[in-house]
Order: sequence, then C-alpha cells, then structure tokens
Amino acid sequence: MAETPVIVISSSEKDVGKTTIGINLAAALWSDGYKIKLYAPENSTVDRFISQRLLMCSQCKIDMPMPQMINSLNDDYDEKTIILAVIPSSENDKYSEVFFKAHTLISLGCEKKDFDWSFSHPYINLVWQTKKNAAARGIKQFNWIVVQNKFSNENKIIREELPNMGKQLGFRVAEPLYYRNAYKYVENGYCAADMAKYRKVFKMSMDDVYARREILNLTDDLWKHK
Repeated sequence: MAETPVIVISSSEKDVGKTTIGINLAAALWSDGYKIKLYAPENSTVDRFISQRLLMCSQCKIDMPMPQMINSLNDDYDEKTIILAVIPSSENDKYSEVFFKAHTLISLGCEKKDFDWSFSHPYINLVWQTKKNAAARGIKQFNWIVVQNKFSNENKIIREELPNMGKQLGFRVAEPLYYRNAYKYVENGYCAADMAKYRKVFKMSMDDVYARREILNLTDDLWKHK
C-alpha cells in the first residue's frame, strides 16, 4: 500500500508566510477533490482559520470544504488524502520526524537572508537527513521546492541566485508569490480558491485572481517530479 503523500511547508526564518500559503495551498488541493489533513501546532493560525471558517459558513449559510487538524501522521488514509504539515521555523529540529515522513518539501523565504544557506547550515542539514530518509523509504526522487514569497527590491538578486543554489543543493525553484495581500483572507476563514467557487458570496478583485493563479501554479509544481 502506497504511503499517503505528506507535504511539509517550512523555512529557516520566521514570518515568511508558511501558514498563510499552506492554507491557500490546501484550499486549492481540496478544490481538486483531495481530502486535506492539516498538521500544525495547537493554537496556531490553522486553528484560528478553521474556527473562522466554521463561523463564516454558519453566517453565510454555505457548505465549504473543511480541513481536518491531525496530531499524528501514523493513521491510514485513502488514496485521495494529502497531509499538509506547517512547521514553525524556530522548532524545525523538534519536528524532524514530520520532515522524515515527507514526500514533498516546500521551503519559503521572503528576503535574501532567508536563503543564505550553506552545506553546514542547520536547515540544510535537516533537509539532507530528510532526503536520506525518503530514499530509505523507497522514494526515488524527493521533491524539494523553494519559493520566494515577497515582492521586494531584492527579487532580482534572489531570482538570479536561487537556480544556481538549486543545482548545488538539489531543489527546484517555483515562481515567486507576489500577491501577498490577497492571501490574507485566511484570517477570515477563506481563500482565493474559495472565492472562485462561491462567487455569489465573495467578490474577487484582479489581485485575488492573480493570487489564485499563483497557488494553482504551485500545485502544478508539486507533481512535476512524478
């Protein structure tokens, strides 16, 4: 029986938008018919998102897909289930066992300092151990994707440096995520993917449309290695 895909979203620095992007990615995946299980620390933004989503569904009288929080990766799930784990950057080592179950790793960063990785960097060492565990489990090609989540003056520098770093460290570079403000609806319990489906409830701006396209492109990147 094949393992349930585990997608880990992490970073080496704080405040790069892991949870926000993770929830938007989850919404796009469940729009594709997947059952999403979210793994995150208790009392996290994920908890608040689910609470707000339940409240909004009640107030607006709509039935939206609801992600399920889990605290264990050891249960059996059906073939349409994906586990999406959002790991706090300050506790990467604490959650190493979650990394070691990953099929796909998405590393986020906003500024150049977030990608100042070397072969001796703690985060890179954790990723290396993750890759070794994936190989031991029979995963022939571990999927590591690096995404820049910010539009800034450093964009050009980062875009030029990341491909070369990817060749050295073994990751693929996804398109940057520019429309950060459009992702922040998670504070209210919904995402751009929800807005597209429930147009009678939500009104999408062009930024929302572009943000949704960025997330859909990221979901496409998840499967390119297969």
